[in-house]
This record gives sequence, C-alpha cells and structure tokens, in this order.
Amino acid sequence: MKNYYEILNITKDATQEEIRSGYKKMLRKYPPEKEQEKYKEIREAYDTLKDEKSRKNYEAYFHHEKDIKTLEDKYTEHMEAKNYNEAEKVLKKILIISPEIAHIKDKLGEVYVLKKEYDKSIKIYEKLVKEYPDNVDYLIKLGKNYSEKEESSKAIKYYMEAYNLDNSNPIVINEITYSYIGDNQINKAIKFLNENIEKDNKLDFEDFFALSKLLECYIIKNDMSSLKETLEKIKKIAPEDEESKGFISWKLGKFAAELYDMGIYEYSKEISQICLKLTPDIDLIKELYKQANLFVEANKLIKDESIEYLAKFPVVNYFYGDELEDNLKKMAFKNLNECVRNFASREMLKKEINKIKWNYPTLYYETSINKFYNEIWSVMDSVSYSRPSTKYYYEDTQYIARKKGACYIATAVYGSYDSDEVLVLRRFRDEILKPTKVGRKMVAFYYKYSPYLSKKLKLNSIPSNIIKFILNRFIIFLNRYIFK
Repeated sequence: MKNYYEILNITKDATQEEIRSGYKKMLRKYPPEKEQEKYKEIREAYDTLKDEKSRKNYEAYFHHEKDIKTLEDKYTEHMEAKNYNEAEKVLKKILIISPEIAHIKDKLGEVYVLKKEYDKSIKIYEKLVKEYPDNVDYLIKLGKNYSEKEESSKAIKYYMEAYNLDNSNPIVINEITYSYIGDNQINKAIKFLNENIEKDNKLDFEDFFALSKLLECYIIKNDMSSLKETLEKIKKIAPEDEESKGFISWKLGKFAAELYDMGIYEYSKEISQICLKLTPDIDLIKELYKQANLFVEANKLIKDESIEYLAKFPVVNYFYGDELEDNLKKMAFKNLNECVRNFASREMLKKEINKIKWNYPTLYYETSINKFYNEIWSVMDSVSYSRPSTKYYYEDTQYIARKKGACYIATAVYGSYDSDEVLVLRRFRDEILKPTKVGRKMVAFYYKYSPYLSKKLKLNSIPSNIIKFILNRFIIFLNRYIFK
C-alpha cells in the first residue's frame, strides 16, 4: 500500500492543518494539467487523510501490513495478467483479515468494472460514498458505473456532487462534459464549461483544461467563430514562461494532430496556428500547420465551381488519389491528354490553371503538385503550333461556325476553316473585339464585306500570300502577348 504521509511529505502525527498545507504544496509542485497520474495519487492521499474516519481506516491497515502486503502483491500480479477473477478472490481475502479497509473495497469496485459487473461495483461505491461523503474519487467512480450502464442522469448527479466538492478537478470536469455530449446535450456541456471558467470572475492558466474541453464542444457543434474566440482566450492565459507555453502548445498540438488524422483539417489548422504563435520554432507544429492548411485549401478548391474539374485534377490526385477508383483516375488522365491536344479545350485549360495559380498559390506551388502542372504546361506548349486532331477540332469549329459565323477571308487564305491560325483569329474576334462597342462595329463591317472579298482570293495567290504574311505576324503577336 502507498504511504500517503510520504506522498504529501508530512509526518504520521500531522494535524489536519498540516495535511491541508502538505496537499497544497504538492499540488503546486505537480499541477493536474501537467501530472494527472501524480495528481490522482496526491488527491487520493489527501482524501484519505483529511477525514478522521478514513484516516483511522488507513492506519488500521498497518496492523496487518505484512500479511496484506503479500496478498496485495498477488493482486497486482493477477491484474497485470488481466486475471480479474483471481484478483477478486485475493481482495476478498484481504477484506476477511480487515473488513473496513476502504482502499481495498475501492480496488474491488474497480475489478467489478473491468469485469463489467456494474451493479456489484455500484453497491460497493454507494457504501463508500455513504461512509466517506466528501471523497471526490468515490463519487466519480460511482458516476462512471452509471455512465457505463448508460444511465446518464444518475451519472451526472454523482459527478455534480463531486464537482461541488472540488470544482477544479479535471477528471470530474471531463466526465460531466462527456456525459452531456453523450446525451446529445452539447449546449449544456458548453454552459457548464463556461460557468466553470467564470467561477472566480477571472481568466487564467487554471482555466486551460476547461477551455480545451470547450474547443472539443465547438468542433462537435461545428462552430468555428466560437472556436476562434476560445483559442484567443487560451493565447491570453498562456504564462510568459517557456515551460507553460510549451505545455499548452503540446496539449493543443496533440489535439490538432488527432483532428488532422480524423480529416477535420480546418479546425486542425486553426489550433496548430495558435501552437505556432506560442512555440514558433517547433518543426513538428510547423509541418502540421502546413499540411492542414494545404488540405483546407484543397477542399476549398475542389468545391470551387468557377474552376473546371480537369484543371483541379493534379490537386485532387495529390490529396485524394488513394481514394479514387482506378477507372476514374484513368478517365481523368485520358481527358487531360485529349484536352491538351485540342485547341479550344487547351486554351480553356490554360485559363483554368492560371486561376488556380493566382487564387490558390499555396496549392499550385506545392512541389509535387507544381511538378504535375509544369508537365501539363510542357505538353500544351509542345502542341501549341502543331496541327490539331481532326476528330475533335471538327466538332469544335463546326460549333463555332454555327454560333458565331465563319472567318471568311482567313478561311480562304489558309485553305481550311479548322486550321490553328483561323481558330486564333476567331478567338481574337470573340474574346477581344465582340465585348466592346467599337469591336462589334469592326466585326459587323468585316462580315458585311468579307464574303464578297473571300470569293476573289485564291489559295497561294499573291494577294492571298500577302494577307497571310500580315495575319501570321498578327497571330504570333496574339499568341505571345494576348493569349499566352
């Protein structure tokens, strides 16, 4: 059995005042936010020694210390081997030797929980709570039994009794919060946590645990604005010393990493950003923030309906390629391949990729994604002046001719309505001239006289070649400076 006097660093004949003083000193040395296991041990020692009845019970243990110690060692062996039936038998033997040892009853209650025999455990803790009404640990364990039985109202009743005895206990704060959440009462959980934070009318480091639980509630509620407000509060309460900042950053960073693993990237980004402000030199946090931010941007781009899917594909493939079915991947690559070899589609793709470049630079310049885009640019540049695929261009040019009218003179000069040069000139007409009033007048003038003039032009004649020379220069200018 643990020596509770040593844990609190006091003597065996310590007064109640000395016990309280020892508890407070050890609590400052091992705050619950940093040392939960140590805190639990300190709290157990204090709860036992502060009450005269439990203290007498504890001291009675030492009358049979040798025999009980041997049995407790056996109990420990059985527990490590997860042989709970044998552990139960050993504890019952100890209670025959000394029936009133509370911590042995406590251990028996825990064994029943592990065996899922909650009713037996409840009976033990109900008796312990009756005997030791101020013992927070017993109240929490009684509440947990009811939680396991999914009797949340009874669980919360005992948790609240424990909370009223010790409203700074992180275990009980945690249990109350999750009981409300499990009962689909998220607003009650938020109200409880806010009341805990405001209980002393000040915001300080002691409120960190409750604030961290608030973050979880706002994530469940999908309330980003409240989450940001809470993060700002956490940033304010961070003490100036590096150790405390490091502790808060570590706790939040761990939470952010869990959210990242769950695919909740937006919240992971917000939380890791606060971690960076607290501890800007930790590489792990930097990388977590970078990756979370990339996923946030990627999801934003994927939902952006103003950009064509094919232009997004390098991003989709990078982040979600493993989740895409092979046939969908193959189809996307096939469509990309066809797109870059089709003039109209290629020009559209260039525009769409440039939108990503300017609106989503973080994604565009991510090394692997940028490599993919550069390969697409390379292929598009290599086919820019080559003859297009008749199959696809025929459909495009027929569509353009039907919708916008043919370029009569250009068609006569180049000998085909679907040549690259004619398509560039059509694009100049549709994108540069038609949007302006002056341009529309020029187009109207052209269509008034060009059908007559085009009939006079013969392919490869001197007038035709002169016009072609002029148009070629103009087309080079358009490709270099206007449609680049």
